[in-house]
Amino acid sequence: RLNTRQQQRLEQAAYEMTVLRAATIELGPLVRGLPHLRTIHRQLYQDIFDWAGQLREVDIYQGDTPFCHFAYIEKEGNALMQDLEEEGYLVGLEKAKFVERLAHYYCEINVLHPFRVGSGLAQRIFFEQLAIHAGYQLSWQGIEKEAWNQVNQSGAMGDLTALQMIFSKVVSEAGESE
Repeated sequence: RLNTRQQQRLEQAAYEMTVLRAATIELGPLVRGLPHLRTIHRQLYQDIFDWAGQLREVDIYQGDTPFCHFAYIEKEGNALMQDLEEEGYLVGLEKAKFVERLAHYYCEINVLHPFRVGSGLAQRIFFEQLAIHAGYQLSWQGIEKEAWNQVNQSGAMGDLTALQMIFSKVVSEAGESE
């Protein structure tokens, strides 16, 4: 869509455009689901990819870790979102419980990885909005990419301990200053 074949230029243009688009995304409704995550992705990447907001139709990996097989994304994503709805979108939870459940859902949706490119940013915005509705805020400052990738990989293998530790640092009550 950007009419460039140079990877570095594409990545820089994509970064600049998504930063601008991210700043314009509205908070969105409390009731959310896979369609809302797709809307966020579409808003972020509409200038870059014709398929922005569409679920991926190929299998992808991060290192040796496979993400959800593409044929199961919609079914598994809807089931996860149904579980999240049944938990009241985590509204009314004390911080420790919120962090625990947030880590669970973040990990599960990360393993789902519904888009070919941009799942991470769309997911972060999705969970930032979820946190706001639940009375919390997320601040990603100070979280290094390599450490973040490692804790997500541990989560994908069933160990949420490190992910919960990071979220305990990232999550604060709305309006709380550091």
